[in-house]
Amino acid sequence: MKGHAKIIGFTPEPDRIVSCAGRISSTPGTACELYAASAGAGEKNARLIGKILSSGHSSVTEHAAVNLAFEDVSVFAEQFMIEFRLASFTVKSRRYVDFASAGVYEPALAECGGEELFRRAVASLFDLYGRMESAGVPREDARFVLPYCFHSNFYCTVNARELNHILNELTYGRGRAYPELRALGEELFSQGEELFPCLVSREPGRYAAAPLPLPTAAPLSRGSALVELLSAPEGAEREICRSAMLARGLEPAELDEGQTLELLRALLAAPRARELEQAAFTLRFNRLSLAALTHLTRHRMQSLCPPALLSCCDYGEYVLPHSVVDAGFEGEYRAAFAAAGEAARRLLELGMDRYDAVYLLLAGQTVPAVTTMNARELSVFLRLRCCSRAQWEIRECAIAALRALRARCPLLFSLYGPTCYMTGRCPEGRMSCGRQAEIKGLFTPD
Repeated sequence: MKGHAKIIGFTPEPDRIVSCAGRISSTPGTACELYAASAGAGEKNARLIGKILSSGHSSVTEHAAVNLAFEDVSVFAEQFMIEFRLASFTVKSRRYVDFASAGVYEPALAECGGEELFRRAVASLFDLYGRMESAGVPREDARFVLPYCFHSNFYCTVNARELNHILNELTYGRGRAYPELRALGEELFSQGEELFPCLVSREPGRYAAAPLPLPTAAPLSRGSALVELLSAPEGAEREICRSAMLARGLEPAELDEGQTLELLRALLAAPRARELEQAAFTLRFNRLSLAALTHLTRHRMQSLCPPALLSCCDYGEYVLPHSVVDAGFEGEYRAAFAAAGEAARRLLELGMDRYDAVYLLLAGQTVPAVTTMNARELSVFLRLRCCSRAQWEIRECAIAALRALRARCPLLFSLYGPTCYMTGRCPEGRMSCGRQAEIKGLFTPD
């Protein structure tokens, strides 16, 4: 069963607004006068856009927005898509929705005779998912045995410049090795070329990157800590405060601890806290399940280096939720990962394309990932992910990250934690845990 991607909406007359953006810097007239004059000038607008794009000034295409719907694509395709940061995504949640009958993407295995083996392996995983769910295992834990071929549905909104980048990556870049991704790229290219041809362009030469000249090195180590802080600026609190004073026309001065805390607290409460962006921190997450990797990836304002799944995933490295153990499924759960690994090995021996092995990875397998976030984005990440309403695994990772950050910059990160700790109020309404006083005690430094 194959999924689809469809352009379901876009800026009316996208060529018109893009051409006006190209004219405004060098043409007399107000913004509204230029827009009015561009009405009905389709061919003229298209020619101007072509000229602008050929000169490398593609930022004008960011004024046109496109809405995409992805229907019944694999969760692997979802992960590939949400790595694009200049886009907005809303995904059907595996924490709340039953995926027992979601369906799966099947790679082409008829030639190697592996279709039945693949289907049996996938069916057994869905059967275990259903039985665990029926036994009371939360869906967010049962999903760890789902293979990366299971169907996902989501929306994406993106500007035309980033759309062009995504389509070329799907078709000619990192996605070209995967028939599913390449087909989605071709499908969207065809729609874009029909709806707004002057805004999309195929660039196979640019996206066919050469392999990286990587040196021979030891196998990847998982690390003993759940999260490690790889780098942090010296005197982060001092530099943030100096930036705040400088931005307000004051000569930066040395502040005592009380003044520093007061200023940092005010910046964290401000809607435009650019000063916090002056300090960046690099974190290594050593054991993120593929499900938790999705949670991390969804944060837009970071520099994430996502792992190459086929190189980093090991069927012996996975999360084991307490709920699975408590429900008496530990043996079957562990056996499911081993069986999926054996099925993948046998299919590769039969001649399955090595890239198709990604569809037999399980959502509970763990991988490392490195990301750099500034202090402002860390406040967003930690507010959301330290909350008791967050999924338990990403919450454990967020708390471990906060612990590592506090060890390096104790003053700044003493102010960080879940929203109720940082602001004194819970935003969850009727879904609040009702334990604000207890949470405050848990996150208050000793």
